Amino acid sequence: MIGEPDHPTAELASALAAGGVRSVFRVAGQMNAHLAMTLADHHLDSVTSRDGQSAAVMAGAYARISGHLAALTLEHEGGLAAALPGLLEAVRNRTPLLVIASHGPDTSLPLAESSLLKAVGALVVDVGRPGRAVKLVTEAARAARACRRPLVLRVQAHNQSPHRDVPDFDAPPVPLADAAAVNDLAALLMSARRPVFIAGRGAVHAAQTLARLADHAGALLATSVAAHGLYGGDAWNLGVTGVLATPGAADLMAAADVVIGWGCALDDWTTWHGSLIAPEACVAQIDINPAALGAHRRIDLGIAGDAGWTAEVVRQALPQRRTGYRTRLVRQRIAELSRWSDVGYEPVLEQGDRIDPRTLTLVLDAILPAERTSTVEPGAAIGYPVSYLRVPDAQGFCLAPACGLGLASGIGAALARPDRLSVISLDAGGVLAATADLETAARLRARLLVVVYDEDDESDPAVDLPRIAQGYGCDSAVVRRPADLTAVSEWLAGPAERPLVLHAKVARCSWWLTPRDVQVQGEAR
Repeated sequence: MIGEPDHPTAELASALAAGGVRSVFRVAGQMNAHLAMTLADHHLDSVTSRDGQSAAVMAGAYARISGHLAALTLEHEGGLAAALPGLLEAVRNRTPLLVIASHGPDTSLPLAESSLLKAVGALVVDVGRPGRAVKLVTEAARAARACRRPLVLRVQAHNQSPHRDVPDFDAPPVPLADAAAVNDLAALLMSARRPVFIAGRGAVHAAQTLARLADHAGALLATSVAAHGLYGGDAWNLGVTGVLATPGAADLMAAADVVIGWGCALDDWTTWHGSLIAPEACVAQIDINPAALGAHRRIDLGIAGDAGWTAEVVRQALPQRRTGYRTRLVRQRIAELSRWSDVGYEPVLEQGDRIDPRTLTLVLDAILPAERTSTVEPGAAIGYPVSYLRVPDAQGFCLAPACGLGLASGIGAALARPDRLSVISLDAGGVLAATADLETAARLRARLLVVVYDEDDESDPAVDLPRIAQGYGCDSAVVRRPADLTAVSEWLAGPAERPLVLHAKVARCSWWLTPRDVQVQGEAR
């Protein structure tokens, strides 16, 4: 096992440091004190979680937000299976991650794990005995960065066989769009009068390249929820499109004659069940995964290739800069109508003394420092922080893989950017599914604000979240009205050495679940 007396811990730590790793995530009780101290000697942080699932999610969020390679060590049978949600999210986000996993002599479970990991897109390498793993760590770290995905080194504990072939770290080459596809996309943009780009998680790395092409082609910019914050501050940014689009942004989106998805699924959530794409609009999709093209809707042009490379060669193929959708009137409408904070609403008042969740989030937005990282779960509360809580940039937003993994994601984000306040927005089910992560947050003294949007009826069995949070070492407060948020101001004014958990009793107000008519303004045409 990694960390046993016969394992060259100093060499492993040195190899991790040489490979650019700064933090090593692990499960409590699965690394001996000697290895932990050796990591510290090489200026590597050792971050301990309570289970493999949380450790993997933390590592992935840390790597994506910080831009630094993280390592994850798993040292028990079935550890990779537990870590699968976090590794799958790293694959989806094209996040490099180095995983060192040891296993026993039984081959059936490890083989099943390898097949599952390869199926979701991770790179898996069997390296035999631990000593060989140490020698290959630096090369594996390089490969993980180059391929932008998790690379798993599977180490067989107690295997004394000295003869193993050097594993192949080469991954399938990244597909590049062919010349004919480039010309077709350039021709489509040349004919477009109102083009819109939708950038998803697969285009985050290519944000600047896409922005240059959009400027050249006269296209408006929008993002999926996963890429929220990518074009914050850009005058031509419609913000998050789809179900959470403002009415004004939805109108402009629906008037587009060309819609291009870059590393974006173009699924029902992002297109609002297709209502934001006009029937006569021409739709193109660029994705590194050929299987993703047209998976959720009809497309007129599909290109398998890297978003950044494709955008750059298409820009070079355009003969001249175009005005397109970037008119003075459209710019004015974006400035006035693309943010939910500029859209009025009637506060929802319910019996039981509950706060409107939009009011709660707007007041929080005014209280919290501008430098923040917002983490949300894909659950019942997702609309409020995405729509009303500003983020400074794409690194200021983290979408958790699933309900119950928001706390782990937010902790990883907090460790990645300790200069920023980490804000985690959950529903009651999300925090109850991961209460052990509250202990991790408190133990790490993470600068963390956890906002629990609790819509549960008062007649349901009561859950005392503040007492639970306090039991794990966090500060807590109950919020029923705006005045209760002074607890946040007081917490921010102090050292904020313990995470603060807000149990917000909110009224039901999930406006994004209610169908709306999209009105295409004549001026947009």
